[in-house]
Amino acid sequence: MLVFVLFTIWALGFFVLFTDPRHTAIRWASATAFVGGGGFLSGVIDEYVLVIWADTFAQHPDWLQALTFLSRLASFVCQVGLPYTFLMFAVHSSDSLSRKVKRITQYFALIPPLIMLVITPLYPVLSFNYWIMVAWVIPYFLAACSILIILYRQEKDPLVKKNRFYTNLLIIVPLFFVFTFIYVMRIQNDYEAWRYNTFVVAIQFIFIVAVSLKYGFLGVRLRVEKKRLDSTLRAMTSGAQIVNHTIKNEVGKIALYADRMHAYAEKTNQSDLKEDTQVLIESSQHILNMVGRIQEQLREVVLREDQVFPSQIITQVMHTLQPYTEKNRIEVSLELQEEVLLVCDPVQLREVLTNLGMNAIEAMKAGGILQVQMFLSKKHLVIAITDTGTGISKENLPHVLDPFFSTKRTGHNFGLGLSYCYHVMQKHQGLLELSSEPGKGTTVFLLFPKKRIVHE
Repeated sequence: MLVFVLFTIWALGFFVLFTDPRHTAIRWASATAFVGGGGFLSGVIDEYVLVIWADTFAQHPDWLQALTFLSRLASFVCQVGLPYTFLMFAVHSSDSLSRKVKRITQYFALIPPLIMLVITPLYPVLSFNYWIMVAWVIPYFLAACSILIILYRQEKDPLVKKNRFYTNLLIIVPLFFVFTFIYVMRIQNDYEAWRYNTFVVAIQFIFIVAVSLKYGFLGVRLRVEKKRLDSTLRAMTSGAQIVNHTIKNEVGKIALYADRMHAYAEKTNQSDLKEDTQVLIESSQHILNMVGRIQEQLREVVLREDQVFPSQIITQVMHTLQPYTEKNRIEVSLELQEEVLLVCDPVQLREVLTNLGMNAIEAMKAGGILQVQMFLSKKHLVIAITDTGTGISKENLPHVLDPFFSTKRTGHNFGLGLSYCYHVMQKHQGLLELSSEPGKGTTVFLLFPKKRIVHE
């Protein structure tokens, strides 16, 4: 079991490292896994390697000494290094701390581990003073947890916020038990409690797998859902083009003969026939208009990019929607970073904002607040459109981006608005995220990658 846990922790460390090896916080997260595995490495050496090959080591005492020293060193690195690497992961995850502050903290926080190195006998028996250990280990743990929780609460970017939530869940909770079993229990002279960490790591691994499958931990599910929706949109676009051509031809014939019959009815003064043919003409025209609208919303988006201030486009769209907001007694609130310059298609962005604005207005028939925010997060330029309307049920929320899905029953909506918005964001290498709660409202996040921001 110890061998399995050791390889599980180190495999997780490698996995985390390769997600983004250039990011300092990711490297410290990986280091936390590797350092934490040191304790299990010590256990594997003591309880498996030295026991199974005891006869061989009896004939080679130098090997025995070397492996025993490696075991003590691995245990020391785990117990002293784990609180330090965890704290460094939290510190380097914060964008509010300057590089200088992070560097100073990194060196200053090394003082207690170095003191432990000086005062702790390593070989032949590793002997810690756990009262001294607890005096600095617990503050390190609490400081790291506080930083991570504050970062989660302050984060506005929905994708980053979700990632921080699961990071906290899958790191803070297991480490709480790990720290308890390693440090606190040994103050009580219980030196075997560390074995419970085997179950902690196993449960943590199960939770990581479960979260990955259900919520998209590290973006796995996000890519699967995105691929499904992309293929659906491509199929719908291709199919709509074929259907559009066929229907236009056939309805065109109906309209042509209806015109002839209408002219004949007028000529022969047949009022009933004239009314019937007029219905045919209007119905055929309605069909052509409807097909044209569907084709327009499913068309392939071709970007004509330019450098624009998104704040100006947002302000223009809200001004255009003013008659609707005033009619529905809706208060509009804008919180915009006006100096941000973005490379995008201004026409498509205006259309997306208009779609989302109208959706918000339609959700607030009895009045409410329409709030538009624009801000920079760690990875994105975020535009958030929030309404205080009826919201979307949990059953409908997973389907709102699907083509032709709509909760509206007006007969004038084809359920293509959000699909079109998603398609436009996809063309900008961006994302569209929704958050909604029935009875409280909906927020749609448009996330443009930071590489599209122009730095003057």
